[in-house]
Amino acid sequence: MTHHEHDPEEEAEARRPRVVDKRISARGAAPEGPAAQPVAEPAAPSGEPASESTAPATDPAPSPRQQAPSREADDLWTPEQEAQARKMAEEMAQVPSLDWVINVAVSLANAAGVKLNSRQLEDARLAIDALAGLMGSVGSRLEDAETPLRQTLAELQMAYTQVASAPPPQQPEA
Repeated sequence: MTHHEHDPEEEAEARRPRVVDKRISARGAAPEGPAAQPVAEPAAPSGEPASESTAPATDPAPSPRQQAPSREADDLWTPEQEAQARKMAEEMAQVPSLDWVINVAVSLANAAGVKLNSRQLEDARLAIDALAGLMGSVGSRLEDAETPLRQTLAELQMAYTQVASAPPPQQPEA
């Protein structure tokens, strides 16, 4: 392969954020292996590596993906952050998955209702479809929550149809 040809798998790997083993990083030891290698600058649209002359002078809001390679030192966890993450994982393990799924379903229903009320139909449809997918795949395993969630889904679907078919509210003329 010549210098200018790119392997799609290599490009996908280059775009993937690098994660440093937090246990090693928190102790201050240098990580080894692929995660320890420096991350290349993102390629310019032409496929050539970005240089200072081709990069914008200022980027008011770089994406997290763009920030990650340049902030590698900031990504290292302190022992306190690692302990907090471990504690959160232990607490999550104590909560039954049923509770997590019901919580997600209720959050989707609430989001759909708010989006419908503000006539954000595409966002409402996404939340309703996600709730429908969740109910279709695990609804029968939601025990006592299944019936009220199915009723809520049906009401949201009906409300969506009504809002989507209604003419938009008229703005008062100024």
